[in-house]
Amino acid sequence: MVRPRNINRKVAPKEVPDWEQEEFKSRTEVKKAAEAVTDLGEQLTEMTVTQIKKMQLPIEVQDAVLMLKGMDKGPAMKRQKLFLGRLLRQHEEIIIEIKTKLEEAEVKAKAMNAHFHRLEVWRDRMLAGGDEALNEFMDMYTHADRSQLRTWIRNAQKEAEENKPPKSARALFQYLKGLEW
Repeated sequence: MVRPRNINRKVAPKEVPDWEQEEFKSRTEVKKAAEAVTDLGEQLTEMTVTQIKKMQLPIEVQDAVLMLKGMDKGPAMKRQKLFLGRLLRQHEEIIIEIKTKLEEAEVKAKAMNAHFHRLEVWRDRMLAGGDEALNEFMDMYTHADRSQLRTWIRNAQKEAEENKPPKSARALFQYLKGLEW
């Protein structure tokens, strides 16, 4: 006996998450969007623990990030990444905030690296140029201790001649680092 089909039966629509409600042309684009959110979670693990805690993430997201940060490579890590991505998609409102904070941290890190590079250039100029470079530096940074700088420069030059570890050059760099930043 063949049962008649209930053609008029209404099927409840599947609830679609907000991140999937964007207009995508294909399933591949949906997968790429989900992957991007998972990658965002992975970027969070590159931050320090204090930076993660300062982001004020929902507690379950923060716990998932910290757990992933402490894991070794393997299948469990892959599952944790996927779990973190799913949590982030559930808390869609924080995704933009996370992206903004990650971009700010990247800009700050680039600025810090550029600053350290400038300090290294100054240190190398003072070690190679002697008093002329030191006078130029002192014109820019009048609050620096000239006699201490001269001592470090002289000692660093002696250490370089004698093939000793660059203890004084490092001390000079640390002093320069403490002057400005």
